[in-house]
Amino acid sequence: MSGKLSFAKSTEKDGVTPQALYIDTGATGNIAEDLKKRGCKRLLILSNKSTFEYRSVDNAIKKYNDAGLRTFKYQRRNIVADSRDIEGALKTYKEYNCDTIVVIGDMHDISVAKMTAVSATNPNKPSAFAGIGSIKYDIGTLVAVKIDSAASASTPEASFFDFETGKWITCVSQIMMPQIVVIDSEMMRRVNDDMIRFSALDALCIAIEAYLSPYASENPEYRANAEIGMYKIFGRLNNLVADTTDGYLLTKVSMGGFYAGLSATKLGFGYTHFIMHELQDRFGCEYGAGMGRILVAVLRELLEFVSEDLAECAKRQQLCNTSLDTISAAQMFIESVSDIFKKNMPDNDLPFLNREDCANIAESVRKSLVELGYKPRLSADRIASLLMMT
Repeated sequence: MSGKLSFAKSTEKDGVTPQALYIDTGATGNIAEDLKKRGCKRLLILSNKSTFEYRSVDNAIKKYNDAGLRTFKYQRRNIVADSRDIEGALKTYKEYNCDTIVVIGDMHDISVAKMTAVSATNPNKPSAFAGIGSIKYDIGTLVAVKIDSAASASTPEASFFDFETGKWITCVSQIMMPQIVVIDSEMMRRVNDDMIRFSALDALCIAIEAYLSPYASENPEYRANAEIGMYKIFGRLNNLVADTTDGYLLTKVSMGGFYAGLSATKLGFGYTHFIMHELQDRFGCEYGAGMGRILVAVLRELLEFVSEDLAECAKRQQLCNTSLDTISAAQMFIESVSDIFKKNMPDNDLPFLNREDCANIAESVRKSLVELGYKPRLSADRIASLLMMT
């Protein structure tokens, strides 16, 4: 990641895009009239092959057409977000003179949609928007329909694999925030169990690290969002995995992901997020590989700095008895995090890391945190040691 502005300054510069949130079965199609009121006329519907096969997607598109909106499709070709799909979606967007993107999908679909929206109004190739402060002009209307529980619909960030450079690229800007987010349980009923677990745990990680951010004490509304996100995921994920067709649970856990994203809007991301990004960039491993073990190791390393915050959170989340002392309550919170990851993501292993790998990753993580405006609490040596032990 690279850029001239720190994340904190970037959020002050860009502001936060107000988001309209729709939560209802069938809401994806029912927003047609709202889109018309916003002046939308020509919609690019962006998704992946399996999601486009949902009958509920066809029903939503029919409602758009019946409302007098023109619709055009772009189907992503690859499993993860990449520059080829961004370029392909942009070509379709321009060819049909679209003014709105409606993305129905997971975190990869949403990343492609964000970067397509950015590329449509900021003339340059997608890789040029890497880092912070590289996006100058506001995007057109972007609607994100979440089919998973990830935080991507409400975070000011997008990551994708760039074929030109052969690297993963991360872009951070409030400008790319969707103006409309939809949580529609009808769209989530066919999502596989692995996506439900992984996306919810990714959001939980973001919420925990945002809650512990040094900026959290100065931004109580964002810390509150983090706490809501944790509550909705901690309290319901295990039940949801036992019955992945329960619309109520699907909605609540997906809302947890939405609030987790909001909590990172000004507070930025933490150690685990950037370690995962480095592992993906260097080894091409799945983003969630070993995430639970890394997060637990990070929390243990930070215990001297965040024990009071963890203890308070453990008691408010009812993860321990309110009479426990600070250190015991903090450790109970960490064990609860470990347990939920072990139960729901037991087989995602880290790639083999030698001492040099760990040192290089640790230095990159510290640089990313400094760029966000943090003064990292852990030295590069401590981060490297943490990675060696996991």
